[in-house]
Amino acid sequence: MSSLTHSPALGNYLKARVIAYWLVTAFIVFELIYGALWDFNVLNQGYVYEILRHLGYPLYLATILAVSKVAAAVVISIPGFRLLKEWAYAGVTVLFMGAFISHLAVGDGLDKSIWSLLFGVLTLISWALRPQNRRLI
Repeated sequence: MSSLTHSPALGNYLKARVIAYWLVTAFIVFELIYGALWDFNVLNQGYVYEILRHLGYPLYLATILAVSKVAAAVVISIPGFRLLKEWAYAGVTVLFMGAFISHLAVGDGLDKSIWSLLFGVLTLISWALRPQNRRLI
């Protein structure tokens, strides 16, 4: 074995990477659960429905999104299920990037779409930083 595999610098890098992964992932999981509560109409009085109407989507999409967000949050959080994790990350990326593009498509500015883009990028960062035991390949 080379001395590089046991170097303190490599150990510090790996620790920092794991910490960054969990911070970003916790933030994404929180957003998914929090968003699901909004979609289930637990935390709002129709705000999500106003947004769906504005974007031209049917109102029942809120329930589909809520269930999907909860499922993705669970799969991304727990160990194992590597293939499902890949699907969950893909779905969450499509969710956030789709929201970003939807807002732009109806003429909303960055003030209404930037958060979706940010969460989409954070999802990709979480996916890229995930530890080896959470990777499919």
